Amino acid sequence: MCEFFRTFAAMNIPNILTSTRILIALVAPFFLINGSLWERIIAGLFVFIAIATDWLDGWYARKYNKVTRLGKILDPIADKVLILISFSVFVYMDVLSIWWIIPIFIREIVITIYRFIFLSKNIVVAATKSGKIKTVIQMLTIGIAYFLFMTRRHFREYFSEYFDVLLTVALTITLFFTIKSGVNFIVNNWRIIKRFHQIS
Repeated sequence: MCEFFRTFAAMNIPNILTSTRILIALVAPFFLINGSLWERIIAGLFVFIAIATDWLDGWYARKYNKVTRLGKILDPIADKVLILISFSVFVYMDVLSIWWIIPIFIREIVITIYRFIFLSKNIVVAATKSGKIKTVIQMLTIGIAYFLFMTRRHFREYFSEYFDVLLTVALTITLFFTIKSGVNFIVNNWRIIKRFHQIS
């Protein structure tokens, strides 16, 4: 019970924003898949708000000294939930191929597992610069995929084959930085990872 109250007390404004990002990531896909034009526009707007909170919660926490252990855990989880669900939805709707996101899934799941292993040893690994760049590029790619889907489905007269080329370029860049940041994570934390495997 005491642990619950300590966790609840840690739910300051940045952590609430982060939790809201997770909630939007879980709800928005239902409207995007089965919704009308306006429901899909609203779903896209909420996802855009969720993406904006990724910057806002970190900025607020640093500016007003609200950085917490819970926030360091929640923030990368919220990013991964939003990114992986969004990419999965676009695969389901045939906007992009599953082969693009398999490496992304593998990278995010592996790194998340290691983060939780570190956490079990009371080691909190904050997001690195390469990881943040990767997240920004992934979210930009989600925005491009959403734009392509909406123009193809609802505004066909404005659709261009160049949009497919743009998405392919964005996915290529996303894949590069996703793999690069994953390699950087392993290299930067190799001593901890090696020590854990020796113990286990």
